[in-house]
Amino acid sequence: MRTVKGTLSAVAGAALAGALAGLARGVRQPGPVLPGDRLVRAPVATRTLSAWFPAGPDAVWPWLAQMGAGRAGWYGVDLIDNGGEASADHIVPELQRIAPGDELAASTFGGPPFVVAQAVENRALVMVLRSGRGRLRTSYAYVLAPQAGGTRLTARLRMGGRPALGAMLAAPLVLAGHEAGQRIQFLRLRPRISAR
Repeated sequence: MRTVKGTLSAVAGAALAGALAGLARGVRQPGPVLPGDRLVRAPVATRTLSAWFPAGPDAVWPWLAQMGAGRAGWYGVDLIDNGGEASADHIVPELQRIAPGDELAASTFGGPPFVVAQAVENRALVMVLRSGRGRLRTSYAYVLAPQAGGTRLTARLRMGGRPALGAMLAAPLVLAGHEAGQRIQFLRLRPRISAR
């Protein structure tokens, strides 16, 4: 009996993993290798979004450096990301120092924090989040590239590891929520950066 149950569980797990891998292939976007990609070498899901801002990287970077729940916020959906407190609408000088090893709360509701893996001023901010006893590893990179008259800001999410069954089932919802949140963040950052 245990052998049959174990076999069925393994088959179900393999089927779900295959479905998630198919989903991940559907949302992967071709593009260059970005800082942070090596932190999750075999992702089960990847999402890359970018937006253009009418200011140089030196005007965009300060907004990224101060991000985090309980800090300047994430400029996304403040009710979810920052406990309902509005994200900062100005540069906060005391939050401008950011370095590898710093922890940035993902939300004010608890859970594991993002840990800064790389912070290169005006170029890239890379964070890692581990959850579920290290079973799921996520990297989140913001990369700034100067363009004529402004900056191209690219955000890349990569999820890897051995996600639990619940995480695999929730993946489509998580990815959809991530994309919506990322688009909102870009929309809310644009007037802040333009007004500086």
